[in-house]
Amino acid sequence: MNSPHNFHIPVMGVAYTIDTPLKVAPFGIDSVISLVDNVLLEKLRAKYSEKFNLPYKEISQKAEDYMAKRITAYLNLINKLTIEKFEEQKNGF
Repeated sequence: MNSPHNFHIPVMGVAYTIDTPLKVAPFGIDSVISLVDNVLLEKLRAKYSEKFNLPYKEISQKAEDYMAKRITAYLNLINKLTIEKFEEQKNGF
């Protein structure tokens, strides 16, 4: 698929681009997420779950394969929120 965009948003470090899609995806802009710090991902998942009144259950470091579970849960949350924000944008809020 050809994109009308001729720019990109680079990965600028863990904390700078960890939630970029949530900010730019509603405008149809692709971006990336740094997945290096699973602790930060879990903290942001908690924060955004609270902010958007979504259920949150902590994924403990004691859970089996906790890093993969945290990353997956964070990506699922960001996907859900960006789809909702994009639809709001399309429908004029």
